[in-house]
Amino acid sequence: MDTVGEVDRSLDRFEARPGRILQWTPSEISTGTTYPVPPTSNQQLHLAGSRGDTTWLAATFDVPGPIDTDALKASFEEWTSRHDALSCSFSQAEESGESSALFVDVADVGDLRLREETVADARTPEQVRELLGERLDRWCNPFAFPAYFLGAITREDQSTVVCGFDHAICDGWSMSIAITEISTLYREYTRADRDPIASDLLPEPGSFLNYCFRESATADPEPGDHRIAGWRSFLRACGGDTPHFPVDLGLPAGAMSPQGTDTRMLLDADEAELFDQNCADHRHSSFGAILASIGLATTQLTGKRDTHLLFPVHTRREPRHNHTFGWLVANAPITVTSMDNLHSTARAVNLAFHESLSLSSVSSRQVLRSLGPEVSPTRRDIFSVSYADYRTMPGGSRPRKSKSSESQPAPINPQQLSRVSNADDVQFWFSRTHDGLAVRTRFPAPAARTGHTFLSHVSEILSTP
Repeated sequence: MDTVGEVDRSLDRFEARPGRILQWTPSEISTGTTYPVPPTSNQQLHLAGSRGDTTWLAATFDVPGPIDTDALKASFEEWTSRHDALSCSFSQAEESGESSALFVDVADVGDLRLREETVADARTPEQVRELLGERLDRWCNPFAFPAYFLGAITREDQSTVVCGFDHAICDGWSMSIAITEISTLYREYTRADRDPIASDLLPEPGSFLNYCFRESATADPEPGDHRIAGWRSFLRACGGDTPHFPVDLGLPAGAMSPQGTDTRMLLDADEAELFDQNCADHRHSSFGAILASIGLATTQLTGKRDTHLLFPVHTRREPRHNHTFGWLVANAPITVTSMDNLHSTARAVNLAFHESLSLSSVSSRQVLRSLGPEVSPTRRDIFSVSYADYRTMPGGSRPRKSKSSESQPAPINPQQLSRVSNADDVQFWFSRTHDGLAVRTRFPAPAARTGHTFLSHVSEILSTP
């Protein structure tokens, strides 16, 4: 590829070459102390619905030659002590009266030392995926420290660094941070002349625990708050339910299914540039056009004019959190109303954005507490559409031959991976890099044909000038 951009895919689509799988684990595991602030709204909802399973995100990148194990060990030790989210795990109250109470436990990682372990020699790509899946599932456990996996696949010609984290302590932006910072530290540690100093190489990270503290100090909205009224109106339009995929999935409410996945490039680099320019010429955003394509595809397939969905919004509003590793995301509701064409629909979406972003300032937990019995979710998952422009993220996508002023080379073949689990709804993750516009879709496996048909409509709509 002529560009460096992060590929977003599920583990079953990971094109893993065989090699020796290594892992680094703490030589001594601290039990941690209870943090005086409860988990965030996202964490509480995530952990309450975990049902004993981890929902992890992972990041990978390649390095030349076999793994320099001393350099990678030192990089991992330096990096894990840099971000306080990586010192966190969670525990649940044992008292019967507090059965739903969750606590954040913070381990002392100032003197964290890691030990190397050879997991196995994987001889096929399938074996690599199986062994990595087992390790990620085992170690990315939010109810134990560490809630992450640090490893690598070593080979003679080119090796792969792999690290995974339970979703409770990270988000997609954090994966970009992990790839950029660990690759930078590793590159410096492999130099024989000196040991790197992280503060000289990397920007200030910002504290995730302080972010959690500030969220906990935010008072619940008053009953008459216009944001609660906005959420009430939206959820009533969803039938007193959370938003769900507008096309019949053939799956009864309450039933779960193995996850199906689709990953595809919608627009190549040149097509994506023309698309962005076309959006600007018609006075709307590219994400507005993506949401418009979802609404128009719904109308084409069902006749419904309104499409209700959620979209995640990062909450890194302050510069100090640009490089914070953690889960800094809120959810915003929006109703996409299909108009005459893509551009008129996208302009209407853009007009709705301001109100949607206002509603995202109320956490999901606050909304559910405020509305109580007015909302009765019929499915575990929700219908959501995410958009990430990796060109704007720290260390994200950029041309490989760019004349950028950045002193550090770009990571090699960076990828984001996610766990394959069960599903009862549809989620789309659109990603923009210098390679173009891509989308990863998660859906119940029996609804694969429905999902593929919907994506074909979306692709055709976005490809039409």
